Amino acid sequence: MKNGYYGSIDVGTNAARMVIKNVSMTIKGDLDSFRVQEVRVPLRLGVDVFNYGYLKEKKIKQLVDTIYCFKTLMNIYDVIDYKAIATSAMREASNGKEVIEKIKNDTGVNLEIISGEKEASTISKIAKDLKINKTCCFIDVGGGSTEINLFYKDKIIESNSFPLGTLRILAKADKEESRDNFRKKLKSYHKEYGDIDIVGTGGNINRYWKMSPHYERKGQHILFVEDLVKEYKELKDMSLSQRMDEFKLKPDRADVIVPAGQIFVEAAEILDSKLIYVPLIGLGDGLIDTLVQENMNII
Repeated sequence: MKNGYYGSIDVGTNAARMVIKNVSMTIKGDLDSFRVQEVRVPLRLGVDVFNYGYLKEKKIKQLVDTIYCFKTLMNIYDVIDYKAIATSAMREASNGKEVIEKIKNDTGVNLEIISGEKEASTISKIAKDLKINKTCCFIDVGGGSTEINLFYKDKIIESNSFPLGTLRILAKADKEESRDNFRKKLKSYHKEYGDIDIVGTGGNINRYWKMSPHYERKGQHILFVEDLVKEYKELKDMSLSQRMDEFKLKPDRADVIVPAGQIFVEAAEILDSKLIYVPLIGLGDGLIDTLVQENMNII
């Protein structure tokens, strides 16, 4: 494996993100990595997809411009390799394949639309760094979908994806059937494994942790469920402007943080979770971990 910079591009329903990490192999053969750059652009592709079923020209231009900027920044860092993926919104956009082709032609970036199941398993790549030696449920709440992984030590027991996300809920494009399937799956986990703590990923649960008393346990960021419930109820009863003023939230975070909180609170209640581990990393980090493994035999 070549030591140096590796990158990821994640085009989500709510935002597009780029992560660049410096990755090197130690003398002992262990991998050492840390973020050197992270950029988030709140494109909100889901607004078009959930309202019209496709991406309109303005949104396509914004997406192409964003990817071009990401590619330029990776060139500046002399990134060795990268992965670029698109998730829920692009999966559902009727013109998704045409947009992917335009991005390739205009920027040279190969953007891959991945399934919800692949998205879920990619997120779970971060588990090896957490050292949580018990059964946990990884939950990643995005703008268009929610991915869950039942995990024990270094083994994924099961991965699932549900069309249940923050922008989808705000657009009233979510279906009760999706919620029921989400609940049934979590109930089946609880029935078989008992009380299960959560590993939460995504920008919204990161923000809930930052608004909490900032507990840590054995080097892990901890959000107690009782604190999450308190914060969620307080935010839910506020107007958008109040959330922005009192919690210093950006407009594109102040609206989606409430439906995200609802999903996490409901999951915690079903699983009888007492706490949520919040590693403050997500899909982009999982993509780079996958990429590095693919490059292990390259000198």
